[in-house]
Amino acid sequence: MTVSTPRSPHAAPLFDLDRVGFARSGRDILSDVDWRVAAGERWAVLGPNGCGKSTLLKLAIGMLWPTSGTIRREGRAQVDLPAFRRRIGWITDTVAGDVPPDEPARDTVLSGLFGQLGLQLFEGMSLSAADRTAAADMLDRLGCGALADRPFGVLSQGERRKVLVARALVADPVCLVLDEPCAGMDPGARERFLAWLGDRLREAAGPATILVTHHMEEILPEFGGTLLLRDGRVRGCGPTGDVLTRETLEPLYGARLDRVERTAGRSWPIWAGA
Repeated sequence: MTVSTPRSPHAAPLFDLDRVGFARSGRDILSDVDWRVAAGERWAVLGPNGCGKSTLLKLAIGMLWPTSGTIRREGRAQVDLPAFRRRIGWITDTVAGDVPPDEPARDTVLSGLFGQLGLQLFEGMSLSAADRTAAADMLDRLGCGALADRPFGVLSQGERRKVLVARALVADPVCLVLDEPCAGMDPGARERFLAWLGDRLREAAGPATILVTHHMEEILPEFGGTLLLRDGRVRGCGPTGDVLTRETLEPLYGARLDRVERTAGRSWPIWAGA
């Protein structure tokens, strides 16, 4: 099942997965996945823990290689994968854990220009005034200017995610991957972060953005498409409002739904017996 709405009828999809599978140690992690993502599109990838969400994204950007099927990137079967991966901004808990805790947020953003975790200048490298301005401007643009001089380690989880988004965007990526960005946040922090993210996504231009989550209520209305995964197989793919239904969600999670409530463009599951 494939949905694609490229911005230009002549633009090749950023990712185009055709019957992609991935196996490890004789076990199928993903099977027969079809998925297309065009430049500038906003997608959510939803499914329970261990369903293959992160593996899917790693295959798409060339961190892993499929054991079956084909993947084309920007219309080509063969690309310079290291260069392509440098154009992907991937934000995870792992990335946050690798940032030096005493590093000022501004330097964390600057590190994105060099593909580093922890700003360190080696022989032949230098920071220009334009680099410093770009980092400061990006923090300001995202409403995070007040965090610039604060050490990364003292920031809240939501603030760290915002700084990492700025770090990714300052390198002008073609795609931003938010891999469980709200993991570990309390409900208030989660809602503040999602409100901030929604404001950013409503800007006219930006890279393709993919949200990986197992909580459907985290899917903002700005994510026009949703892919559902369970046991490594696509269980639904298409416009978010058409995909997030009782008929798809009950088998996805193996639980009975009382109803799905729609509030402010988001879908909230009410599980039977809750």
